[in-house]
Amino acid sequence: MKTYELIVSGRVQGVGYRFFAQQCASKRHINGNVRNLSNGDVKIIAQCQSKQLHAFVESLQQPQHRWMKIEAINVNEIPTIKEYSNFTIEYYE
Repeated sequence: MKTYELIVSGRVQGVGYRFFAQQCASKRHINGNVRNLSNGDVKIIAQCQSKQLHAFVESLQQPQHRWMKIEAINVNEIPTIKEYSNFTIEYYE
């Protein structure tokens, strides 16, 4: 199990993107969290296998409706500091 940090840019705040990301993660049994950043991006921490990550990123790139606009998703593997048991929406930066 690896830990990844995903930064999603575009029109991803105020359009239900965190809930959408939580649904995508739950379908793929990915643990971690999602939160808004003060610069308008969304940050996702995902713990999964690399095969799961690829499918997760693909699903995150498919906007749920016309108000969502995903411009880029930057993915970096980060050290595993914490083990997550589910995927949550965080409401602070």
